[in-house]
Amino acid sequence: MQQRCRRAVVIAAMDSGQLPYEQRGRIRYARVCDVLAWEQSRLIKPRPTEPRQVHPSLEEFL
Repeated sequence: MQQRCRRAVVIAAMDSGQLPYEQRGRIRYARVCDVLAWEQSRLIKPRPTEPRQVHPSLEEFL
């Protein structure tokens, strides 16, 4: 799946190292497999790992 995003977002990802690329002159080239992997990493949001409280009536099931 390829999604649309601003040019500045792609260049920022390249500059930060999130998206590998090769530069020949002024043009930057990224492999399709690297772009797809970068897009997948943007779509998957890490879940927060904060502890949750268990209702006292359900503690016996832990």
